[in-house]
Amino acid sequence: MPVGRFIRTTLADWQGKDCCRLEFRGYDVRCPFLGGSELYEAGGPSVDTSEILDYIDSRKGNLEGIVLGGGEPLADPGLYRFLKDLRKTKVPILLETWGMRPGELDDLAGAMMFDEVRLFMPAAPTSPKFSDATSGTADPSKLQRSAEVLERLDVPHGIWTWAVPGISGPEGIAAIARIAGQGTSLTVSQFEPSKAASPKFREVRPYTRAEASALVAEAKKYARHVKLSGF
Repeated sequence: MPVGRFIRTTLADWQGKDCCRLEFRGYDVRCPFLGGSELYEAGGPSVDTSEILDYIDSRKGNLEGIVLGGGEPLADPGLYRFLKDLRKTKVPILLETWGMRPGELDDLAGAMMFDEVRLFMPAAPTSPKFSDATSGTADPSKLQRSAEVLERLDVPHGIWTWAVPGISGPEGIAAIARIAGQGTSLTVSQFEPSKAASPKFREVRPYTRAEASALVAEAKKYARHVKLSGF
């Protein structure tokens, strides 16, 4: 199980809940304006799953959630077996996915292995900025299919994107909002230049909160639940 980083306590990942976070190695999508490059490759040091399960067991009764991110959790062929072990703990599970594995998402979410699903969408699949936003590493058709899977889920689900000057303009955010529609929440997050994998984006001035609010004004016409994060 390629868990490259295990964060034992975080309140920032799931609506203020007291969670632990597992970050899987191996990125299907590599955004130049985000961090995480140390986990890009699937190979490398990993945390033993027995250590993770022991910790979760030790926090029964007060641990409010388990966040699976990275990286791409759905890329691991042993994920289903691991999820069965996690389900035995009775702690709710949030999946973060980049949307390049719609079949796996459909299978595991359909089997009720997750209590919430968050789909990362750096740009709308039809956006002319899609290749720039993903460094050419993503297949827009797969992301679109994952968005369609998301729409059918019986558990809470949302799309997460970033407000990045040069990538995310009002039209781009509105295009993502159209995909989210009335049944899927949309979160537009601040990006942190200091963490960007690409030196180019380390020089970019982030949007202010006022600018970001204007950025999402159009999006609110198409999606019922739109919010800003990190501003």
